[in-house]
Amino acid sequence: MRPKRFRYLIFFLLVILVFGAMFGQLATLQFIDSASYAEALTSKSTRTISVTGKRGTIYDRNMTVLAYDRESYNIQFYRDPDRRKAADRAAYTQTIKKVIEIVEGNGNSTVNDFWLARDEQGNWQWNTGGTSEYVINKRMEQWRANFYLSNETKYPVDVLFDTLCTNYSIDPTWDEDLKIKILSIWQTSRMSAYLSTPVTIAFDVSSETVAEIESDSTLEGISISIGYERVYPQGTAACHIIGYVSRISSSSALEDYIEKGYSSDSLVGMSGIEASMEDQLTASISYRRGQKIVEVDNMGKVLRTLSYTEPVDGSDVILTIDIDLQRVMDEALRDQIKEINNEQVLLMNDRWRRYNADTLKQYRENGTEIKLAETGAMVAIDPNTGEVLAMSSYPNFDLSLFSGVISSADWNEIISQPNNPLYNRAVSARDTPGSIFKMCTSLGALMEGVLTLTETISDEGYFTLTDQTNPPKCWISEANRYRHANQTIVEALKNSCNFFFYTIGYRLGIANLNKWAAQLGLTSRTGIELNSETTSFVGNQDKLYDTSRDINSQYTSKPIFAYYTIIRKLRSIGEDRGIAYDEERLAKTAKALMDIAGDTTISKDDWPRHIRNTLMDMLGLPSGYISSNFLANEFYYYIQDLRWTANETIMAAIGQSITQVTPVAVARYVAAVANGGTVYDIQLVDKIVSSTGSLVLDKTPVVVNQITGADQYLAAIRQGMQEVADINEDGTAGTQFANFKYTVGAKTGTAERTDLDVENNAWLVVYASAANPRIVVVTYIQNGYAGSHAANAPKKVIAAYLDSLAIKENAKFQSDNSFIE
Repeated sequence: MRPKRFRYLIFFLLVILVFGAMFGQLATLQFIDSASYAEALTSKSTRTISVTGKRGTIYDRNMTVLAYDRESYNIQFYRDPDRRKAADRAAYTQTIKKVIEIVEGNGNSTVNDFWLARDEQGNWQWNTGGTSEYVINKRMEQWRANFYLSNETKYPVDVLFDTLCTNYSIDPTWDEDLKIKILSIWQTSRMSAYLSTPVTIAFDVSSETVAEIESDSTLEGISISIGYERVYPQGTAACHIIGYVSRISSSSALEDYIEKGYSSDSLVGMSGIEASMEDQLTASISYRRGQKIVEVDNMGKVLRTLSYTEPVDGSDVILTIDIDLQRVMDEALRDQIKEINNEQVLLMNDRWRRYNADTLKQYRENGTEIKLAETGAMVAIDPNTGEVLAMSSYPNFDLSLFSGVISSADWNEIISQPNNPLYNRAVSARDTPGSIFKMCTSLGALMEGVLTLTETISDEGYFTLTDQTNPPKCWISEANRYRHANQTIVEALKNSCNFFFYTIGYRLGIANLNKWAAQLGLTSRTGIELNSETTSFVGNQDKLYDTSRDINSQYTSKPIFAYYTIIRKLRSIGEDRGIAYDEERLAKTAKALMDIAGDTTISKDDWPRHIRNTLMDMLGLPSGYISSNFLANEFYYYIQDLRWTANETIMAAIGQSITQVTPVAVARYVAAVANGGTVYDIQLVDKIVSSTGSLVLDKTPVVVNQITGADQYLAAIRQGMQEVADINEDGTAGTQFANFKYTVGAKTGTAERTDLDVENNAWLVVYASAANPRIVVVTYIQNGYAGSHAANAPKKVIAAYLDSLAIKENAKFQSDNSFIE
């Protein structure tokens, strides 16, 4: 029995030991390791990630791709907002450094637009990339706030870099370039800190980079995202029309985009169709964004996707332009400008320099350079619809440089060029039109009854009805003046006789001249789907000097010149009298003096009295002082150019004075003449198609105005334009179109800019064919010498377009009339 009991006892003790061990382990699990297990459980969390689709594609009228999105891999950095200790920042910095090394080792690059840079003396200065003082100051303020360095006394700009290096545990021994790259990434993160979302720190990286990043489990907060890069396959062709996308750079704009659902690193249209059609093209707006909910570990790595909502791609935009014709136009404009420039250089020989000796002397004394042809624009439209067929601005730029993310070097090279290649002169350049305005004057005079189709007017030399001291005259020499005798409206247009148009402009008056310019679409926006269009205007009192506008908001430079001339004189008066007038008082007095000229109810005879009263009331000048110093006469002289006169009216009638027009507005105006009086909106967008293929918008021609009762007048004007291009009629562009394969209607325009003829603007408007207008081409070359010298470019465009139309129409005819035997 004893041995048996002993065995039971041992078994019982063993059971106790086993259960004791089990309970001990359970206790350890429950009490001792509870914290570590809780940490492991909470290290897994969910995150909602916004997903963006593709930006819409831009096509030409033949469905040739002009801009599209391609898939790319981006690297993102997410800083856990709960990890704010110095040790956390140090760990993140080490991760960022390692990512930079991986990315650069595979030939890619990380974001690198740090807002501090050394100047030539090696001192740190702000480099925020802002375009105005307000924007620069707002960025500096936000930057300091986000880095917790707002105290400018404690943290002046020269200590900011070293302070950041300390705060973010950047090793002092590291290369300064590496430090800047690391801080650029921290800057990207900090400037988006309030969003608590990942930020992209490297775009369009290689598959090798992706593999290295994904295989390294130590890269805390780093992840790979699939995004899209914009691609521009057409190079320089249509660069101003297409435009480009870029990251959001303005703080105020970023706030607006964020409200719409964009992320801080979204690409948005900055110019051209990319900008004007942003709402249609974008996939970043909230109602098109998708999302996925993922589970991530404590390193920020995605473990699995819990749910996914597919994004909606942006809509496609189909334009009216033909990219093949666009290339012809781009090349033709470039070659034309170079050709004219070469002619100008040859023209400026010794004889020319002797003739212009006085003007050239003034140029030398003032340090003024002679301006020759270097810039210009062309526009081609269908006169029967208003559709843009091609549109060029020169100089242009290589749009393919903007594919992906343009490098700082490429961007700086573009913006540093003196003639601003990003500027779209076709819609934004406003300049004096010269004689291409004469069709407007012609129609106005005929419609208002101050001229008939049969009336003849001869060039009598000087036109003295508006100015007997310095009367204007026609451009033709006295020896050849007989050629401008007994002209009807047809001959006057063919000859471009200024005397004729002085006469009918004088009869018509400036109000009617403005009326008919408006009727022809010259004084309103054309409706073209580009954000950068400038509105043309025809001269009148309000455009010469508008009393309701601020001095710096006037239409021309004349009020600004008068203002500062008056300010200088008022200061000298104060110095003479020992009085220091404050700037506000001077400004108000100068404005009051100028308003005398702008008030058309005050006759010029009353100006001296009003000037005297203004000086007495606003500056306290004694009447005797004003009289003894002839101040009324002097200020009368300063403001006299701010009052519209009959002489300004006749100059406006020939396209001079202060009238300013854009090439695209001129295209609409000439189209209305060519098509018989229908003024269309200019149309660049043909269709918008959703990502599912449904038609969002199918644009049709928009008629802005229909000029009625003018058929016979417009026919006479077109006859005059046809004779301009007829060598048998000795037209002003007859030689240039002598052997051209198509009959055209045309008008040359040579607008004076200075006393040097080589600096004249060159305009040439052409429609073809004369009997059946299918295309209108406007050519504008600043400082292009003479309108007739700009004929080669439009001839190339017209021939290319009409030839292609003939081929297409012949092919259609053959197809329609084919039969199967």
